[in-house]
Amino acid sequence: METIMFTVGVLTMVLVALTALAIYSTVMVLRLKKENNDFQRQLHDVYRVISEREDSMYRNIHDIENNLRTEMRLGEQELNLRQDQLNEHLGQLERATDRRFDKLIDTYFLVKDAEKESKKLIKG
Repeated sequence: METIMFTVGVLTMVLVALTALAIYSTVMVLRLKKENNDFQRQLHDVYRVISEREDSMYRNIHDIENNLRTEMRLGEQELNLRQDQLNEHLGQLERATDRRFDKLIDTYFLVKDAEKESKKLIKG
């Protein structure tokens, strides 16, 4: 009977130890599950922040690209306007030079004609 009581006592102690081990394991699993959930939430927050910053960065790049295109378009328009003004000014200079040159030629022929007339008068 002592053997049975000893066996029952040992089995009770083993059962208590197994119960304590099961409770400890359950608590540890629940704690790890909670830590895992917290970690996943933090990871999700990090991914969300990265995604927001990436979107913001792409928007900024797009805005800068649009601004550069606008500036380039305005620069091209300014360049074309100045080129048109330069061409107009060169055209005016060319016309003025042509008028002066034509006037010079006309004056030259008038002088030559006057010389011929004066030679005729002197000879004649």
